[in-house]
Amino acid sequence: YSSIITSDNKPYGLHRARDEKFFKGIKIISLRKSVGEPVFIYNEGECYVSQTFFSIKTDRINIKYLTGLFNSKLIAFWLRYMGKMQGSNYQIDKEPLMNIPIKIADKNLENKIIELVEEIIELKKLNKDTQDLENQIDEMVYNLYGLTEDEKELVRNFK
Repeated sequence: YSSIITSDNKPYGLHRARDEKFFKGIKIISLRKSVGEPVFIYNEGECYVSQTFFSIKTDRINIKYLTGLFNSKLIAFWLRYMGKMQGSNYQIDKEPLMNIPIKIADKNLENKIIELVEEIIELKKLNKDTQDLENQIDEMVYNLYGLTEDEKELVRNFK
């Protein structure tokens, strides 16, 4: 049925069908149009999502590290002013993501962020509050990017 499913045969046809590799394995899933703040979700299994979501895969950077970095207040701040917005909604797609200035941390800091992300993942499964851990990652990211105290305060107070 490939010729029917991948055609414009409405309502059965798929618009821009994607390769199955995008749905399997370790990845970050993000809603393309995020209200309030961008959210990036770490996923290890099969996750078949529509075009309203963006799937991020890479072998160049640890995905858990990248999840922590992308969910930081600093990256939300950057996306607000340097990424794409649709009104007050973040538009998360290839162009703004590719333009994020990603800093590679030393192994010690990278491992600390990864450990916090793993702890957040486990606590989220139990529906527990993770704000303190998220704040710790935020502080690590501010220092990684060399923000001054005034810049840190500006980002902390950003809504």
